[in-house]
Amino acid sequence: MYPYEGMFLLDSGAFAEDGEALEKKLRGLLEKHGAEITQLEQWDERRLAYEIKGHKRGVYLLGYLRMPGQNVAELRGDLALQEWYIRGLFVRLDRDIPAFLEANAKYYDRVREDATERRPRREDEAVPVPATKDAPQTEASDAP
Repeated sequence: MYPYEGMFLLDSGAFAEDGEALEKKLRGLLEKHGAEITQLEQWDERRLAYEIKGHKRGVYLLGYLRMPGQNVAELRGDLALQEWYIRGLFVRLDRDIPAFLEANAKYYDRVREDATERRPRREDEAVPVPATKDAPQTEASDAP
């Protein structure tokens, strides 16, 4: 059994009608092929960059699972037969899923912190000017 990250693109119209039932069908197909689902959650609903199978919008579900490698091809075949399934991607992880999720959480926390530190300043915020030996700490002015 190998750890996988799966991204599933589903029909947004079918998902809007009954998202819980669609998620349950997806879980059923995954379990039918021997997958142990660690996490499966709705990631986002977006307009697609280009039309896929007549769909202009889609709902993305992100899942982490463990399954035998030989079952991935069969799972893809079964998913392709479903009318609510548009496209999917499976990536085999080189680490165990809990360690991978923990590392990603720490990484994204750092990214968020960096983004807030580097956020552009508003025009009404004063920008501190570093103090030198001769001049005390002052705020920058608009004068040249």
